[in-house]
Amino acid sequence: MSISQDETKGCAYRCQRCSMFIPVIFVFALIAWSYYAFIVAYGANIHNLGLRIFISILYHILLVMFLWSYAMAIFTAPAPSPKHFYLTEEEHANMRSSDRGREVLASVSQRVTVYERTTTGAVRYCELCRCIKPDRSHHCSMCMQCVLKMDHHCPWVGNCVGFSNYKYFVLFLTYTVLYTGFIALCCIPYITNVWKHRSDDPLNFHVLIMFLISLVFCITVFGLFVFHVFLLVHNKTTLESSRPPCFRGGFADAKRYDLGGCGNFKQVFGINPLLWVFPVWSGIGEGHHFETRAYISTDTDVPDRVPA
Repeated sequence: MSISQDETKGCAYRCQRCSMFIPVIFVFALIAWSYYAFIVAYGANIHNLGLRIFISILYHILLVMFLWSYAMAIFTAPAPSPKHFYLTEEEHANMRSSDRGREVLASVSQRVTVYERTTTGAVRYCELCRCIKPDRSHHCSMCMQCVLKMDHHCPWVGNCVGFSNYKYFVLFLTYTVLYTGFIALCCIPYITNVWKHRSDDPLNFHVLIMFLISLVFCITVFGLFVFHVFLLVHNKTTLESSRPPCFRGGFADAKRYDLGGCGNFKQVFGINPLLWVFPVWSGIGEGHHFETRAYISTDTDVPDRVPA
């Protein structure tokens, strides 16, 4: 019995999707072990009951916020292109059969609002999804779809980071730094004390490894956190930071979406400060139409101020 090419591709895709969660499983396993190492192994060395309760409360608060934001970054589905950006079967057939595909596509694009173009000045089109790409969207080969305001595909969350979950991803980085930094700081007095009194109780192996792993994660993730804070306050994605978007008129503009630090932050985190620290949706917009900065003069037909 022969296996069709489509079945082979489908099996390979399912295997690829499953393998994407290996880093996620590793992270959850590491968290489970670190919980034992901190609460049991490290907690047994805190003889002051009040201090032990205080540290335990702070630890669990950071752990809950870390797991909450991590789960939201993992399980929030990437936002796809709206339905009206997709070509009908007739439109796609006309574009494929005509030697004027670019003109046909430009005509079809009149029903949607898009300002970004390819480097050649053509309307951005995804052949795989058969849709006109909304501004700031890109096709993800791992998720097999166009993702609104795609930032990057992150193996550590097994998901695309984009418009629908970028806030959760930034909070995930924030609470990762706080969680691992808190563990490392708590372990320093214990390790220092054991080192000074080597003749007394031996250093707990779990605590030592937990300290080293927490320190490494804190330092490395902090660098990524700083990078994404920079992107956030300048209203850029990781993809846009390496290749500025092109607009009508055939020019690239790296600052087109920059509304100022405060405006850029609120576009992702919203206007309600009470929701900023929680991984719940509070952003502004629908992900396919973005406010742009005002220009006194411009050679393009992009409006000076496009409302979100």
